[in-house]
Amino acid sequence: MIWGLVVVALLAFALAVTTHSPGLMGLGLAVGFLSALAAAVLFIDRHVRASSRPEHMTPGELDALRSTLQKDIKTSNRLRPPDA
Repeated sequence: MIWGLVVVALLAFALAVTTHSPGLMGLGLAVGFLSALAAAVLFIDRHVRASSRPEHMTPGELDALRSTLQKDIKTSNRLRPPDA
């Protein structure tokens, strides 16, 4: 769909450049800019979705995080001086 919008934008700009009619030129420019904008937004959306993390962690990831935090708590208790 994204590449289809790019092709439509290019064809619309080609129509606007090659026509002698002001109405077709305006239509070509309007369709070209709108489809180019839509293609750009879809490219950005695809990039953001590809680089984002999922919202939920798997049970294995949660267990690994808990064990890391428990190790940090145990080592931080050993490094504290005893209360006087």
